[in-house]
Amino acid sequence: MSLKLQICTLLFIILFIPVSNAQNSRGEYGVYNTVLGSVVGGVGAVINKKPDEKFGKVLFKGMWQGALGGFIVHESKMLIGKISEENSFQYSWYSKFVNAAGNSIIENAAMNRNFYDQWNINFGFNRFEFHTKDKFGFRYKVMPVSLVLTGYVAVQSKFEWEKSLQTGEMIFSTGSSKFSGIDYAGVTIGTAVVMNSDYINDKATYGHEFIHVYQYYDYNFVNTFVHDPVYKLTDKWLGKANKFIYYDFNSAVLDVLYSIEYEDVEHYYDNFFEREAALYSHTLH
Repeated sequence: MSLKLQICTLLFIILFIPVSNAQNSRGEYGVYNTVLGSVVGGVGAVINKKPDEKFGKVLFKGMWQGALGGFIVHESKMLIGKISEENSFQYSWYSKFVNAAGNSIIENAAMNRNFYDQWNINFGFNRFEFHTKDKFGFRYKVMPVSLVLTGYVAVQSKFEWEKSLQTGEMIFSTGSSKFSGIDYAGVTIGTAVVMNSDYINDKATYGHEFIHVYQYYDYNFVNTFVHDPVYKLTDKWLGKANKFIYYDFNSAVLDVLYSIEYEDVEHYYDNFFEREAALYSHTLH
């Protein structure tokens, strides 16, 4: 087994072990986000290392850049709490740009690039890439899994275009519990947020769901691990169209981890991801 494959296998073993529920504060989740960024930045950099590059140098660069990105992601989640504290959706936009910067830095680290080489921001299933290495470039991409999940939501609920413009996220509403089978104030499916109509103006619930959207992006590093082989394979089928697709395999990994967190839990917020969303958004009960 190659060194790259060994490192990748070890990381996935670590990630698929149910995450500790010991985090009881936003500060502890901040450490988690920073460490996660550092680890995946280093591992991804090694996976995407050029043959003539030194292992130690590449690993160190990926780890410190990933840590920087992870800390910025934490700060973006801290801003989410301001939505309900200040009763203003402006903080959703502030947070969105900060989160995009943090995740861009982590992705650059995991792709073995300089942290400033590419900047990405997502609006629902739409991904906008700004390339700044050598010369400025722009590219639009669609995230297929997010697109399918958004379509699934759209045919069964109402698109809230005004709330979507106010928050920078794709917001839908419905008066039923069809998406989870239980009564809920809000639920996130992929990158689409579905609000219970009775809570359509509850800013704390918006904040909670936006953290779930950010969790979707937290696992974008999965896509960097398989970037080269996936695009080499799909180029044969899709040709030039492949340049406009961002394969969001992170969705499957997050779904598995989320399901693992619900095994043998006594309380709703024993789930690591729900607890993180609640702590940052001030919805922990």
